[in-house]
Amino acid sequence: MSPLHVLQFFIFSVCIHLFSIFTYLVYYYDLFTSSDEILEEYDFIIVGSGTAGSLIAHRLSKDTNYTFVVLEAGGEGHTFHSIPAFGPLLHGSVFDWQFQTVPQENACLAMVNSQCKQTQGKMLGGSSKMNNMIHFRGNTSHYVDWFHGKFTKEYIEEHLNYIESNVYPLHNIQYHSQISDVVLNAAEEIGYKELNSQNNLGFAKSLLTQRNGKRWTTSDNFDTSKYVLTNVLVDKLIIEEDKCIGVQISYPKRVKLFAKKGVIVSAGAYNSPKLLQLSGIGPVDILNSVNVSVIKELPVGKNLQDHIGTGLDLVLFDTPQSVGMFDIMNLFHVYQYFVNGTGALTTPGCEVVGFVSTDNHTVPDVQFMVLPVGITADRGSHLRKTLGITDFVWDNYFSKLFDKHAATFFTLLLHPKSIGEVKIKSKDPNLPPKIDPKYLSHPNDVKTLVNGVKILIKLVETDAMKAIGGHLNEKHFPGCENYDIFSDLYLECYVKHLTLSSYHPVGTCSMGPRESKSSVVDTSFKVIGIEHLYVVDGSVLPTLPSGNINAAIAMMANIFFENTIKSRLSLNENLFCKNSVLDDLIFKVCPVR
Repeated sequence: MSPLHVLQFFIFSVCIHLFSIFTYLVYYYDLFTSSDEILEEYDFIIVGSGTAGSLIAHRLSKDTNYTFVVLEAGGEGHTFHSIPAFGPLLHGSVFDWQFQTVPQENACLAMVNSQCKQTQGKMLGGSSKMNNMIHFRGNTSHYVDWFHGKFTKEYIEEHLNYIESNVYPLHNIQYHSQISDVVLNAAEEIGYKELNSQNNLGFAKSLLTQRNGKRWTTSDNFDTSKYVLTNVLVDKLIIEEDKCIGVQISYPKRVKLFAKKGVIVSAGAYNSPKLLQLSGIGPVDILNSVNVSVIKELPVGKNLQDHIGTGLDLVLFDTPQSVGMFDIMNLFHVYQYFVNGTGALTTPGCEVVGFVSTDNHTVPDVQFMVLPVGITADRGSHLRKTLGITDFVWDNYFSKLFDKHAATFFTLLLHPKSIGEVKIKSKDPNLPPKIDPKYLSHPNDVKTLVNGVKILIKLVETDAMKAIGGHLNEKHFPGCENYDIFSDLYLECYVKHLTLSSYHPVGTCSMGPRESKSSVVDTSFKVIGIEHLYVVDGSVLPTLPSGNINAAIAMMANIFFENTIKSRLSLNENLFCKNSVLDDLIFKVCPVR
């Protein structure tokens, strides 16, 4: 590195390490000072405070008198952690589960041991504290299929409307580079319109879940100090006679908590199947291999799917694009954020989203997420570590771009045919699950992703992009030197090496008909064959939505509340009696199926 780059690396490293030290102090202060009162019994126990768990908690606190508690394995965090630009700094921190895949045969070849990192939030708010805050409805016809006709498209859209009016404050991106406008012009140049509710294909600036420039999650909607216990790991579910009656936790000693009306597991697509398997619900061969007694055989952990993509620092510019590390550190921008809720600190990272079809259909199969900075922006002080890029790849590809101005046009596969699985390694709840997504194991996925990169190349070669000095990075990616640059064979090699997760895992507790061999929960979110046990999070999605998954998860959590909890409350009210004994009887006589 040149002396200038060394100086930049030093400055960025110091700032990032100071933030890390602050994050550790926040985490351990919360860990050692937590003294929340804990009851032995509640009406509902919610495991996990992510998008789904917190939304259900919000509705419970607002619309019912039920007692409940949210058990969060991570810490509370700090208001500084809600600064949008700081989201990537939480990746790999104590507020991240720090999961990674097993070595992949067909993907992640540029990463250490061919393992892709799987960032998942381990804090109040879950992964929504680390994402790009993008709110996108996706194709609602897919959601109708998930429920197998139980709900109409109009009904689902009503719930999306509720989410957008009552749960999330939604705002257009307010601080962005010139790239965002240019990309929209470039997209129009190659035939794509601006995205709207009537058009599944096209490009648009990001719509964000923010309030006054601050990251906003469903956990911001209710009194978490009253209803949430942080740093509480749920060891297993307590199941007696095919009925879930509570959970066993470490707090800090082993304690049992009981739920009169239900346990709602909202721990995410990796931890929800892990908890079910630890509790004896899952494939017999997996449970037998770790000596867990089988309570109910279900395909828990199967059907793992994820949005994966490529394209780090593939697009270069002749001049900087005004959203870089020094912009984030600029004291004037710090002032703007804390006084006015504006400025560079409000940036979501992703400024533009685009949806295209590589096979001329009306349903998109590739998504673009346009970020005006690349992984080289911090000179290797943090971002490369969170992705696990090998030293060889870094030294021979990315570090050569320090004199350039790189951007990332993240090209994502929306509907992968490659299916993986999650399974526990042992009976120890402290061990991470074994995650094998089998990325790019299906040849159609490679083909679709390659065709997506080809569309990106067309986008970059437009007059609009050339006008601001946009061009492709024509340096061969390490491991792909034997192929002509940007040929089909080169691109196949490229996507297999530089494979990146967008951290949208779904499917491991799939929803479906009770008679289906692929279903873990029914269309009421109840675990099949186990009373009073529900799973409500991304793990129940049987397929991926056509876009960022946060809106879809929030919608499904709201449907769960309305049809499982509020409907039972309404039944009680219609009987002109709010007696708790009768209320309990209703839940016993009329369990949700």
